[in-house]
Amino acid sequence: MQARQERTFYNYQLLRKYRFSKVVNYSYMFLGLLAAAAACWADGILGIAYSFLAWSTLIWIHYVISRSLFVIDRYTYRKRWGFQWKPPWIGFLPLEQQFIGFRYWSKILLSTLLIGIVIIGALSPWLPLGFTLQFLFWHLWIIGPRLFTTIAAMSVSEDKLIKLETNLFLIYKA
Repeated sequence: MQARQERTFYNYQLLRKYRFSKVVNYSYMFLGLLAAAAACWADGILGIAYSFLAWSTLIWIHYVISRSLFVIDRYTYRKRWGFQWKPPWIGFLPLEQQFIGFRYWSKILLSTLLIGIVIIGALSPWLPLGFTLQFLFWHLWIIGPRLFTTIAAMSVSEDKLIKLETNLFLIYKA
């Protein structure tokens, strides 16, 4: 006779939902294309290379910062975090089916924001101005939706969990 396996189901109460409409997503993507076009106008083909290099380097930097925090905190991120490419959630983020504590989310977000700015500032004396500006723009472009929703979520005073879905930022009561 097999031992009966029991499953645990967690029911969380939805406190608030922030939805990114199609207009906001299209505007977000248009802003990225506009920045790439401005780089092309200012620096020619080199501007496009700057945009691509800055964007891909920042995705890697954000990953390294997040993963370093996971290692320091001994947090198991496998099967919980991964790369997402659907706007406005671009980069290394919690997967759609995962809940994450708001405090930990804020810690990762602020660390990524500040350490990223410090890295850009430290490298700026050796980088061309166009590349430095691309670095700074893409850093803020990637972090922007996360920062906006995190600031908006601070109005919920209860202990909370967050969940990211396509075009949604959900806040649940823990």
